[in-house]
Amino acid sequence: MGKIIETNYHETVGKLTSFATDLVNNSFYVLNDKKPSIVTYYNINREKSTLDPGSKLSYDNIGENSPIRFNKINDFIIYGFNKIELNTENDEFGLEAEKISGDCFVLPNTIIPTEGDYFEVEHIKDSTWLFIVTDVQQDTLNNGSNVYKLQYKLEYLDHDRLQRQIVDEYKMIEKREGTNIVKVVEMNKYDIAKKIDRIAVTLKDYYNNLFYNDKVQTFIFMDLTEWRVYDPYMIEFLIRNKILDNGTDSYVYVCHQIDTVQTFAMDYDKTFFRAFELCSKDRFATAERSIQLEEIKSYGTTFAGRFETYYKAKYIKPLTRYSGICLSDEIYYNIMDNKLIDNDLNLEYKSPIWVNILVKYFNGGEPTEEEIKSIENIHFDTSISAFYMIPLLIFCLENTIEKLLNWTL
Repeated sequence: MGKIIETNYHETVGKLTSFATDLVNNSFYVLNDKKPSIVTYYNINREKSTLDPGSKLSYDNIGENSPIRFNKINDFIIYGFNKIELNTENDEFGLEAEKISGDCFVLPNTIIPTEGDYFEVEHIKDSTWLFIVTDVQQDTLNNGSNVYKLQYKLEYLDHDRLQRQIVDEYKMIEKREGTNIVKVVEMNKYDIAKKIDRIAVTLKDYYNNLFYNDKVQTFIFMDLTEWRVYDPYMIEFLIRNKILDNGTDSYVYVCHQIDTVQTFAMDYDKTFFRAFELCSKDRFATAERSIQLEEIKSYGTTFAGRFETYYKAKYIKPLTRYSGICLSDEIYYNIMDNKLIDNDLNLEYKSPIWVNILVKYFNGGEPTEEEIKSIENIHFDTSISAFYMIPLLIFCLENTIEKLLNWTL
């Protein structure tokens, strides 16, 4: 802003206008006055259904002879499903109730609803009422998201016949914290993701219990000479990737407890942590895997005034003292050579097959159920190996979960 030209007012108005536009374009904005309801939704599977070639319709939606097949979506959320009210009127046949009908909305980027879909509402107790979708209207927001308005009516009082026409089963995953992401995923993938997530949460709790030091309020490990070691690069990895978020133990705030050097960001880029983040074997090949120690002499920090001495891990030469290897040579070469561990129980000396999770992360491929389950058999301790391996395993497991759930119907 100069002495004559005033731009602050225009910038403020522009920001307010931009905020209002973003709000209107939010997929949830058009539904914020609608009550959500959890339903089991039966979406027509077009690929596996046989329709009349001309009209693209079938003679029967439900029944033994129906050519329609459905995808069953558990815990699906619709908006605007109102309280059911029965209206009656007198006609030539006496008192008669009108058909139960109404309209509701489907969240964008979940499914493409079709006329002839069905749903049953979870909160209607002791019933299996099936509502049929009689009409679908589409509206597109400026951001490209499609909002669907459904008209429905009560069609059947039971759902038994429909169950025989289900070909695939899915589950809706609600929005993640801090995002508006909603996904519909295959049920078997969701079940696998739940098992992996349970193991990841257990690892987070183990890590907190094994390495969090209340005295200095950060994560510390003991090296082979029982020196207490603090690794700022590990702390950065934990912070960037939210490795310890959503564990079952009490919340631990992860932060740097000493000032980082001016070149810290550049130094971090050369570590194996950054290689994991980028899934780059080239970076991993040249990353330093052994650490050197330097005594912490930071006044005004949680380390100041302690009777015991603490050391900071360094990965950059020249080095003053050898302390230990963060990742073993065997794991390094297995990753670089894409060599998987064979789970041959006849071998007396062998690496555990959970190492394959790291190998497959860099080289492609999904971990098997056996490899994931083998983590439960690890005997964890306070060693340098466990200090580095647990967060890397959590990172790879959560990456696997993302891949499993990164699919929309």
